[in-house]
Amino acid sequence: MVAQRVVSPVFVGRSEELSKLAAALDAAVEQGPAVALVAGEAGIGKSRLLAEFTRSLDPGVRVVGGVCAELGRDALPYAPFLTVLRTLLRDEGVTPGPYRRLARWFPELGESGDGTEGGKHRLYEEVLTLIEQVAADRPLVVTVEDLHWADAATCELLGFLARNLTRPGVLLVLTHRPPEAGGLLSELARRPGTARLRLAPLGERDVGRQLAAILDTEPDPATVGRVHERSDGNPLFVEALARAGERTPDDARDLLLDGPRSLRGPARELLSIASVAGERVGHRLLAEVAGHDGAELDALLRELVDRSLLVTADDGYAFRHALIRDAVYEDLLPGERARLHARYAEALRDGDAPAELASHARAAGDRALALQAAWPAAGRARGSYAYAEQVRLLGMVLDLWDPDVPLGADRIDVLTEAAEACMLSGDYAHGIEYADAGLAAVDQQREPERAALLLEHRGRLRHRLNATGVADWERALKLLPAGSTQRGRLLGVLAMGLLPEANRARPSFEEALAIGRATGDATVTVRGLLGVGSLTGDLDMLTEARALAERLDSNDLFLTVPMYEATLHTQAGDHNRAVAVASEGIRLARRYGMGRSRGAELARYAGHALILAGRWDQASAVLEESLRADPPPQSRLGLRLLVGYLSLLRGDLRAAAGAAAAVEHSAGGSLFARHRLLCLLAVAQGAPERADAFLDRALADPALTRIHPSDARPVLVAGALAQRARLSPRAGRELRERVAARQAQLAATDAVLGVDGVLDGAWQTMLRALIGDDGWDHAVASWRQLRQPYELALCLFHGARTVLATGDRSGATARLREAARLAECLRAAPLARQIAQLLRPRPAQEGLITEREHEVLRLITEGLSNRQIAARLHISPSTAGVHVSHILTKLGAATRTEAAAIAFREGLAVSRHEDR
Repeated sequence: MVAQRVVSPVFVGRSEELSKLAAALDAAVEQGPAVALVAGEAGIGKSRLLAEFTRSLDPGVRVVGGVCAELGRDALPYAPFLTVLRTLLRDEGVTPGPYRRLARWFPELGESGDGTEGGKHRLYEEVLTLIEQVAADRPLVVTVEDLHWADAATCELLGFLARNLTRPGVLLVLTHRPPEAGGLLSELARRPGTARLRLAPLGERDVGRQLAAILDTEPDPATVGRVHERSDGNPLFVEALARAGERTPDDARDLLLDGPRSLRGPARELLSIASVAGERVGHRLLAEVAGHDGAELDALLRELVDRSLLVTADDGYAFRHALIRDAVYEDLLPGERARLHARYAEALRDGDAPAELASHARAAGDRALALQAAWPAAGRARGSYAYAEQVRLLGMVLDLWDPDVPLGADRIDVLTEAAEACMLSGDYAHGIEYADAGLAAVDQQREPERAALLLEHRGRLRHRLNATGVADWERALKLLPAGSTQRGRLLGVLAMGLLPEANRARPSFEEALAIGRATGDATVTVRGLLGVGSLTGDLDMLTEARALAERLDSNDLFLTVPMYEATLHTQAGDHNRAVAVASEGIRLARRYGMGRSRGAELARYAGHALILAGRWDQASAVLEESLRADPPPQSRLGLRLLVGYLSLLRGDLRAAAGAAAAVEHSAGGSLFARHRLLCLLAVAQGAPERADAFLDRALADPALTRIHPSDARPVLVAGALAQRARLSPRAGRELRERVAARQAQLAATDAVLGVDGVLDGAWQTMLRALIGDDGWDHAVASWRQLRQPYELALCLFHGARTVLATGDRSGATARLREAARLAECLRAAPLARQIAQLLRPRPAQEGLITEREHEVLRLITEGLSNRQIAARLHISPSTAGVHVSHILTKLGAATRTEAAAIAFREGLAVSRHEDR
C-alpha cells in the first residue's frame, strides 16, 4: 500500500524536547532573556519540532522567525532578520517608526525615514531596542533556523542580541546541524542558562507510530523494522520510504525525489522552478518566472503544499526541507537549470535585489549582467557591515571581470576594496592575495596614492596575520608627500606596528599627531595622541583620544584606546585600574561584534594585569574564554603565552610546556616574553643549562634593548633566576665563573635600559638583588607597595635564604611564613613547596637522603625510568620504585621532574663521592 499522506499528523518521539523548550520559555519570562539551541542532522525534525512548539504556545505569546539560506543561493546579509522584521511590521500594535531607521541598513524593508549615519553598533542597538519594545507587553519567541548556513553578519547580530538582551520574556530558539565547534554556536553553548537540545534518531517504536499515522493503518512489524533500518530513524527518510511503498531505494536522493516525481507535469514543473530560487521564493517572483498567476497557479501551489513539499512562508513559499530542495534542483538537467536561472535573472533585472540577480545571472551564463549586479551588491553588503558577504561578492566581481563592462571602477579599485574587506572580516591570508594582485597591477610612479593604500592594507593584513607588516608601511610612506592626511593615517598605523620598540615608534607618532592637528583629521589625531601619550606617560592625551574616538564611526579605533590606557596603568603599578579599563573594553568589543578580534587583544591586557595583581583564577577565566573564541594568530600567541606562564606558576608543567611549544618560534617584540616562559620552564624541569641557552638566545636578540624596559626586565629576571638554579653548594669553579660572566652580562644589559615606570623600577630592584644576592628588603618593599603577591613572596623566599646563610634562623622564618601565606592564597604550588622545604627543620637534605637514594636521585635527573634505574644499579624495578617514592617524600616533590629540579637547585644531583 502506497501512502497518500506524506507527513505524519501525529508528532512522535519528541515530548522531552518539547518540554525543554517550554521550560526555556518559562525561564525567559521569569528570569530574563534565554537562548535554546536545537541541534540535529538534516531531516531529523528540527523544523517540525519548532512548528509543534509554536503551535502549543498560548495565544498571548508572539512568535516570529527566519531561516538562513545556504550561502551562495541567497547572498542577502541578515536574511533571517529581514523575515523577522517584516513579520513584526505586520503585527498589530508594533509601531513602524524603528523600521524607517533600520531601512538605512535593510533597503528591502522600504524607504528610510532617517538619513543619519551610524556604525554597526547603531544598527545592532536599533534591532535590540525594537525586539525589547515588542516584548514589553507580551513574551516574544524569535526563531532562526539552519544557523549552520548563517552569513557572518547574521551571526554577529545574533551574538550581540544574546549578549545584550535584558528584558524578560525574550526567547531565541536557534536550530543548526552539528557540530558546535567554534564561532557563535560555541559561544552560545557555553553561556549560562542556554538550553541545548540534540535531536536523536527515532527508535523503532516511534518509526512504527510515524508510519501508522502516515499510512492510516498499522504496518506489520517486518515493514517497521525494514523502514527503521533503511531510514536510520531519520523522520524525513521514514516519510520517503512510506511514500515508496514496498520499494526501498538505495539512494537517499531517490527517496527524496519519490514524491516530486509522482506529481503531475505542471505541478512538478512549478516545483522545479521554485527549487532554482533557493529554499524560499516570493509569490510575485515565482508567478513571473512561471509565466502565469491566478487560480491556475494557486491550484498548483495548493497541491505542492498539500503534499508537504512546500510550506507557506511570509509572502511566498519555502521547501519543507532543504534536502528536498537540493534533490529537486540537482535532478534538473544542466540546460534546464541555466534556462530557469535566466528567467529569474530577467525577472529581477529591474528590481532591488542585486545579490540575487548576480547569482542567477552567473548561473545562467550571463557574465556581464552578473558582473553589473555583483558590484553594487558588494557595496550594499559593506553598508550593512556584512564584510564576509562583501568579500564573497567582490570575489565574484573579480572572477567575472570584463574591462568593457562599465562599473565606475577599475580592477585595482575592486582589489583594493577586497583587501580591506578581508581585513575587516578577519580573512587575512586571502586579503594579502588581493593586495598582492593590486600592487602587481598598479603603476606606483603614476598613481602613488593608490599604491600606498594597497601597501597600507597589505601591511595591516600581514601585521595581524604574523606581525610582518612594517616593511609595507615604510615603503608606502616613501610614496606620499609630507603633511598629507593619507601620510598621517599611515604614520599612525606604522607607529602602532612598531611598538613596543618605543624609539622607532615615537617619531612616527609625533609626526602623525602634528599632521592630525594641522589637518583636523580626527582619525590621525587619535592615533598620534595614543602613541605620544603612551610613550610620555600622559594620561590626559589618552583621555583626549578617547573623547575624539567616541565621535568617530570606527569601533576598531575606539577599542584601541583601552589598550593604551591599560598599558599606562600597568606601568604605573595600578593593576586593578588596568583590569577595569581592559574588561570594559572586552565588554564593548563583544557588544559590537568584535570579541574575536579587539576583544581578544584586550583580554591579553586584562589577563596580564590580573596575573600581576594576584587574581589568578580570574586571569585564567578571561584568557581561556578568549582562546575558545578562536582569535587571530598574533592574539592567540599572546594569550597562549600568558596561559603558559600562569600554568607554570601553579605547577602545571605539562600545560606550560604545551604553551611554550606554541610560542617558542613566534616573532614580534610584543611576544618577547616567550623567552621568559622558556627559561623559567626549563628551570622548573630541572634543566638549568637549557634555561641558560634560552637566556643566551634572548640576550643575543638586538630587539631586547629596543622594546619597553618594562617588557625586557622580566626576561632578565628570569635569566637571573636561572643562574641561581645553575649554582649549588657543590658547583665547581668553572661553572661558577660561567655563571658570574652571565650575571655580569645581565647587569650590563640592565644598565642600558631606562626605567619605564614604577613597575619597571620594581623589576630592576629584584634583578639587582638576584645578581648580587643583596638588597632583598628593598625588593620586598617595592612589591609590597605594588601589591603584587607572587613577586613579593618570591623575594621574601630568596631574602630568607640569604638571611638563613648568616645564621639568622628567626629572621628567615618570619619571611618564609609570610611568603608561605601568599603562595598558599595564590595556589602557587612550586613556590609553596620550596618555602616549606626551607621552613622544615634540618638536618640538611643530603643528610636525610641515604647513599643509595643519592645514586637513584642522580639517575632520576638523567631522566631514567624505574626499570632503567634498576638495570643500572642491579636492583629490582620494585626496589627502585620504593627508593623513588622515598626520595619524593623527603624532597617534598610531587613529581620526578620536580625532584630533579630540587636536586639541581640544592646540589644533590651528584654522587657524594664525586669530587666537585
